Amino acid sequence: MAEFSAPFDESPIATQSQWSRMARRWGLDGIHAEDPAQTGLKITGSGTGTVTMEPGEAFVNGFYYLNDTVKNIDIVPNGGATTRVDTVVLRASMSAKSVIAAYKTGGTSAPTLSTDENGVYEIPLAQCTVAAGSSVVTAVNVADRRWFTDRGAIAGVPGDGRPATKGQLRVEGTSLLIGDGATWRWLASPGIAEGTYTPQWSAGGTNFHWGTEAINRGRYQVTGRRVDLNIDVRVTSNPPGYPGPIEVSLPPGYPCTTANRSLFLWNYSSATGDDRAQGVAMCFPPESTTKIGRLRYGATSGDSINSRVTAYNLLTNQPFDIKTGDILTIDGSYWTA
Repeated sequence: MAEFSAPFDESPIATQSQWSRMARRWGLDGIHAEDPAQTGLKITGSGTGTVTMEPGEAFVNGFYYLNDTVKNIDIVPNGGATTRVDTVVLRASMSAKSVIAAYKTGGTSAPTLSTDENGVYEIPLAQCTVAAGSSVVTAVNVADRRWFTDRGAIAGVPGDGRPATKGQLRVEGTSLLIGDGATWRWLASPGIAEGTYTPQWSAGGTNFHWGTEAINRGRYQVTGRRVDLNIDVRVTSNPPGYPGPIEVSLPPGYPCTTANRSLFLWNYSSATGDDRAQGVAMCFPPESTTKIGRLRYGATSGDSINSRVTAYNLLTNQPFDIKTGDILTIDGSYWTA
């Protein structure tokens, strides 16, 4: 058929294939468990001719499976001369109209799972290693291979009292949280994966640029209220010598908070290699929340061990004559208002 939609009064879900196709969109195949440490449908070996499967629930190819009691699954004896690697699976069969736990033999490596959505579809529970000539599997020769499924993210409001189910995702407003079994912990908030802008430079209240052909770029990433920022300048002309400290604009729409002065590292190197320096830059909220307001470096008042260290503002002409070919980089992060 060209088109199909259901379920409607005159167009019900009439076949198991239609149900499987629809239900596969509700959740991923796997075991229902809050944590891999839980024993739902876990397989264990005890050195006998069977392995044991614990009670649990699962989805397999859109079909629901329940085992409500401990179940023993027979091992296929290994009559060969080499070690064999087998797999315990949950097998959904369209022709058998069932989901069952089954023991599937392999060879020197684990058997390939069947993935025919319209026939036999399997998901793994455990990998069993059977020694040559053996008909038993010990505990150490069983490796957990269970797939797990989840409930998806849930909506919530602060303080609603819902238990913090381990591994459960929760959305509160614009924040994503995850449960750790005891409390809800912040995981992420909406932001900008990567943004770019052209920084505006100024000194003493006067805007300037580093040359019409200069590389002057800012790159930033936003996570919640935190902004990671990198500014890179490749100078192509010598700017005028301004008496005020060098300032540079922050990304548009992301002003810094007035609660603290966030710090950055700046690095300067000349094209000739004669001058190079590092220092600290900072947001300076008393003057502006939209700029990095100070680029500072430390210098002493003399040349003795007792000379006093003072922080000076970097200017366009002090202590370096910034000129063509020089590189100035600012890198760090800050908090928004």
